[in-house]
Amino acid sequence: MRILVTGGAGFIGQHLARLLRDEHELTALDLLLPQVHLDPQVSRGAFPGEVIVADAADPATWDGIPAPDLLIHLAAETGTGQSMYEADRYRRTNIEGTRLAGDAAAHWGVPLISMSSRAVYGEGRYECPKHCITFGGPCCDLAVPAASRETDQHRPVSVYGETKSAAEAALAAVAPLVPVTVIRPQNVVGPGQALHNPYTGVLAAFLARLREGRSLLVYGDGTATRDIVHVEDLASLVEWCALTPAPVGEARVLNCGTGVRTTLDQLAAAAAEGSPAGTAAIEHVAVHRAGDIDHACADLGRIRSLGAPLPRRTSHEAIVDFVRRSWDMPGAASQAWSAALDELGERGLAT
Repeated sequence: MRILVTGGAGFIGQHLARLLRDEHELTALDLLLPQVHLDPQVSRGAFPGEVIVADAADPATWDGIPAPDLLIHLAAETGTGQSMYEADRYRRTNIEGTRLAGDAAAHWGVPLISMSSRAVYGEGRYECPKHCITFGGPCCDLAVPAASRETDQHRPVSVYGETKSAAEAALAAVAPLVPVTVIRPQNVVGPGQALHNPYTGVLAAFLARLREGRSLLVYGDGTATRDIVHVEDLASLVEWCALTPAPVGEARVLNCGTGVRTTLDQLAAAAAEGSPAGTAAIEHVAVHRAGDIDHACADLGRIRSLGAPLPRRTSHEAIVDFVRRSWDMPGAASQAWSAALDELGERGLAT
């Protein structure tokens, strides 16, 4: 099968390519931006197939690309904080790029797999014995966070989440024409992340501080929760979707996560466990950034019912593996994350 992967030279794309390369002919469409690729030529050389260096959000890019048998759309701008002040760039890449990918799949008559995000849920689902179910935050002190389901309301709280929600909506016109699968991953970690990019998330920041022998900074009181999934488990789900196309009619939407909550304190402790020292001090900092949420977790009922692959690693195992396998990889100093936070503060987006 000939497979075109937008963003294919990136973090998720490279892991996916390793699964698919022996049985399929792969082509990547990737801008190779320096924010994502520390060495663009190394990224290009690591992809097992042709790499077309072009912008998926530019209509002209799609002219003349030979029709594949499957289109996997991974290309996106990521980073919740950065999205709040680079909104136009995020909207162009994430919404327009997805719309163009959908149009191309419909034109070619081929299945489409598109990567969305758990950010569409925002604060997600809360269950309360007094008020039943609410979305976007607790209704009262009795409410507790519950795992988000694919049918839940979208309540994004960041520009990034808004663009991912709008990108899903942009595929509504395509799903009646070709098979469309939308995957909503939780926080994805693993070797190969852009460790020089201060918008990649908290684990890259923890890794930088661990390598410098510094304490781990946890924003808030450490009780906020995340669902951490290993990139290889996400790649396995994408591979399954590639071999098991969705029915034509409406998009098949699938969560990807472990279904288990990890507190930020537990996340920090697991990161420290993966370091050579095996431990590190945790320091709580009273910081709130625009677009931050308190709780996130995926309900896996749908992928379980479909027989799709469930994650093989726990969140704890994924975090430890990330730190151990990334320890000797080049990356930015921890000051890069401090500078990113300062920039948010200067823009009134962090307090």
